[in-house]
Amino acid sequence: MPAILGVSSSMLLERSIEQTIAFADDEGFRAFELWADHPHVHPDETPKDARQRLAKSLRRFDRLSAHGPLGNASIASINPGIWRESVRQHIAAVELAHDLGATLLVVHPGDLRDRRFKADALRLSCEALGKIAGRAAELGVTIALENCGPYHAGIDETADDLTTIVRSLGPRGKVCLDTGHAAVNKNADELIAALGGDVVHIHIHDNHGARDEHLPIGAGSIDFSRYVKLLDRLEGIAVAEVVWEEGKMSGTPQDLVRATRIGWEKLVGKRV
Repeated sequence: MPAILGVSSSMLLERSIEQTIAFADDEGFRAFELWADHPHVHPDETPKDARQRLAKSLRRFDRLSAHGPLGNASIASINPGIWRESVRQHIAAVELAHDLGATLLVVHPGDLRDRRFKADALRLSCEALGKIAGRAAELGVTIALENCGPYHAGIDETADDLTTIVRSLGPRGKVCLDTGHAAVNKNADELIAALGGDVVHIHIHDNHGARDEHLPIGAGSIDFSRYVKLLDRLEGIAVAEVVWEEGKMSGTPQDLVRATRIGWEKLVGKRV
């Protein structure tokens, strides 16, 4: 299986990005995803000297990706000012990813806050992504659209909606399939059928179907067997998007990583 198991810096958001990088390296991960938002590496909070320093530190990983800004930065916003600012921040995140050595940026397709204006929001999402993907193509960064769905108030209420947005980018349209989001939205099979061939990146984590819990594989109720064929042909990163919170977890971050590896090994049938 060519996919490499990685971890997101969002696992340890309460620690500095430098501490999180060191932790992932110490735990033997060869792939890493940067949280390009506060408090880790939001493009507006990461000046040139910090980028140079971080880029050097990140060379220890074989593969790097980044996750675009989330804090109110909806590229489907029907508020013109918020939409323009969201596009600006995502283009800045593309440039940040390039500067840090990440070859892929995960982007949410945007929020749907009023269903009466869904057509407008879909159009705005596609228009924004055209601008973002255009800059990404100039810098050699792949844009991967993540399935969010109604649980997260995503503009992609259905697999068909996400397909429409992805197809608007033509051959540049690629997908980050989030297993937890697919489970709470109960549309995993539809997403795989419609977009499985466009998946270049995976956020792999578990839950019990009611909440987006970000648990290790096997700690919830997701049937991961449906993802085996997809993983077999994936040449990117399978990011274990698990979350550890200071003072709220019974174990340590190392315990969470151990459980993550056990679940991954059972799924792929090999050591990582």
